[in-house]
Amino acid sequence: MKNFDLLRYLKKWWFLIMIVVAVGCLLVYRFVAANQAYTATAVIQYTNSQAADGLNVDGSKIDTSEITSATVINRTIENLGLSSNTESIRSKITVKEVISDDEQARKDAAIDNGDEYEYFPTIYQVSFTVYDKNAEDYARRVLDSILSNYFRYYGEQHVDASIFPNNAINVSVDNYEYIDCVEMLRTTANESASYLNEKSDEKSSFYSVKTGYSFSDLARRYTYIKNNSLSDLYAYIIEHQLVKDCDVFIDKKQNDALQYQIQINSLMKNIDEAKDIIDQFGDKTLEGEAVSTNANTNSDASDTQIITDVERGWESQSIDANRDVTTTYDKLINQYARLQTNLIDAKISKGQTEEILEAYSGVTTDTDPNSEEAKWARARIDELSAQFTELYNIALDTINEYNQVKGADNITMKCSIAINEKINLKLYQALAVVLFLFVGCFVAIFLGRLGDFIDYYLYVDKKTGLPNRERCDDMIEHYGVRKLPDRFAFVTVQLDLSGMGRNEGDEALRAIGESMQRVFRSLGFVGYNGAGQFMVMMENATVEFTKTCIEHLDVALMNSDIGKIGYAVYVGSSNSTEDDLYEIRSLLRLAMKRAAEAKMQGKHHNEYVVTVTNTAASEGAKA
Repeated sequence: MKNFDLLRYLKKWWFLIMIVVAVGCLLVYRFVAANQAYTATAVIQYTNSQAADGLNVDGSKIDTSEITSATVINRTIENLGLSSNTESIRSKITVKEVISDDEQARKDAAIDNGDEYEYFPTIYQVSFTVYDKNAEDYARRVLDSILSNYFRYYGEQHVDASIFPNNAINVSVDNYEYIDCVEMLRTTANESASYLNEKSDEKSSFYSVKTGYSFSDLARRYTYIKNNSLSDLYAYIIEHQLVKDCDVFIDKKQNDALQYQIQINSLMKNIDEAKDIIDQFGDKTLEGEAVSTNANTNSDASDTQIITDVERGWESQSIDANRDVTTTYDKLINQYARLQTNLIDAKISKGQTEEILEAYSGVTTDTDPNSEEAKWARARIDELSAQFTELYNIALDTINEYNQVKGADNITMKCSIAINEKINLKLYQALAVVLFLFVGCFVAIFLGRLGDFIDYYLYVDKKTGLPNRERCDDMIEHYGVRKLPDRFAFVTVQLDLSGMGRNEGDEALRAIGESMQRVFRSLGFVGYNGAGQFMVMMENATVEFTKTCIEHLDVALMNSDIGKIGYAVYVGSSNSTEDDLYEIRSLLRLAMKRAAEAKMQGKHHNEYVVTVTNTAASEGAKA
């Protein structure tokens, strides 16, 4: 049997080793991919002055569950265009308070001493985990969007809870009168401009990165549309007396004028009462009698009435009687100013209504909706309504960004978003290469050695130690399917077994087998074909080289045990180039023929070996 040869096994089965490594790495990769998870993590801190007491800017309790609120999650889904539902996103978010070591030590000490411990953390770790091999960027984008939307939500809920009006929705001639459409758009412009100017007063330097507008820019756009486009449209409608339902329109305007007059009368009465109280309060202040800590304890009933009237106020504007005189007087003046403003607005509205009634005083029929004037007005109203809607969306984006900034002013990120993977893919792949390379080598050695055992038991002749007849046939079949190359040598060695006993024959076969292995093993195939016949196949072997090898065989046989026994061995050889035969069986037959001729001619030396090489007439070589 062949000796153990590690390099031979690895060289023979190298492709199997590569397959084992590749398959092993693939299995490890699929395992990692099936169990891989990416966690995006950020640390936020509440920085408002009340945060250390567990309170928001508006005094409400800090509630980190707002981070996973439906509003925040739904905005994230909308912004990123995700197909996931709210709960699937929320379930992957964790919010964990971060407590410093010193604070934890104080907490533990207080608990150990049985003392009460109260601590409101201001730092929290927010994480978003995704179980997917390709979700690293996804996890980062989702968490970033969640925090951005939370900052916006915080600004809306705890910093500025006012709502931006949008009264231009569905404003069209299909739903309202021509004049009413203009009035509704004008009201929208006034309210929007007022809201935006208030925002500008809060932070005039703010410019939206998304829209490129400041609040003052947007307010000016609303004002411009009101003063120009709406005014022109209003004048056009009045000039052409456009009306959908004349009777209903006139009745409504007359009723509006009446309601405005009632409002004016009520306001004038309230203004007179307010002025009277202000005058009385001023007089009592000069006399030093208007100061009171409790209205019911005043000795002067008139003083009590003055303060009581002040407390009552108008429009639910209560005034605390326990405040100082200066503050109370300022309240009275402000209330008086508001009443005057409301009175002016009511008179203006009544005047506008009366102007409309006067403009339509001679109208008795409805406007034809198919007239050119009606079509133009309708189209213009629709156009302006679309402009208001577009402007509203721009303003809303600007406000949302502002609220996000205001939220971020009170909540800061302590660090950028970090991504952690559950399983280190590179490490696992490196370990897989090493492990499965070892496994592949082990398999190669096992198969190589197993092949040696199989080859020995199935294809090795036990007497000679050479490949047996089945292996010889395989080699002949191997070379038989193609034309032989030049200088292909075929050598047959025939042992004369006649007159030998069993033991002697076995000994002779063993000796010849050993000798032939020493001479031919490294040069080509050498095998035992049975019945005392040995064969050798050598590529790229000249006639001279073949003769030299046969001579070496003679020497080896001379020095072997068979040389002492003295039995005859006959050798015949053939060469594809020399004999012009390029078919393996033809070359075999020629070599066997020459060995047989040597035996028939009895050409031998010392009754032990006769060598015949290329021609039947060759002389025997001396061993």
